[in-house]
Amino acid sequence: MIKRISRDTCVMQYGKLPLSKYNEENDTEIYYYPDINSLFWLELQESNEKILVSEIVSLIEKLNIKNLIFLRESNQQWISNFTKNRKDFIPLIKAVNYFSEHKIKNKYNGGVKVNNAEFETFIENFYILTRCDSGFFDFNFIDENENYLFYLHYSGDLRIITLNRNANQRIMTVVHETKLVDSMREDSSRIESSPN
Repeated sequence: MIKRISRDTCVMQYGKLPLSKYNEENDTEIYYYPDINSLFWLELQESNEKILVSEIVSLIEKLNIKNLIFLRESNQQWISNFTKNRKDFIPLIKAVNYFSEHKIKNKYNGGVKVNNAEFETFIENFYILTRCDSGFFDFNFIDENENYLFYLHYSGDLRIITLNRNANQRIMTVVHETKLVDSMREDSSRIESSPN
């Protein structure tokens, strides 16, 4: 199931989703980020788009997450007019059509709730947009209980922010059951070695 959520409702209901707004008076961006416990960056040891999506889904399922909520930080549409009109890359055309079938069209700016039956297909199409549209860069997704905040970079790196101590301990345990490893980015927490 994929369900649209109005932007205002999504912001009120999932208050730990990051937000940004442009301030015209002083030509700056205003950012809101929740308090975090830890910040991790994960990657596959060998880059492979298909395996990446399935490993992200595997990690999310191992964290017992049943629904994810996706929202853009800025109050802008999901699909740009430029991306909607591109006809040069078949996977991108299919991804735009996939979102359009779910009423996530170029003017939609709200949140999207995705249940676990749809994770793989949704994230696969989401990742195509992330890689192909340079303006599609400020989307985060969070679990309903607001324990984990995710961000998928166009490079394939997955950022996970844990929002409490229990979530932090859980991620340390389950990440070793996937093919995702610490990408060793600076200014991020380290995934402890597997106890095995």
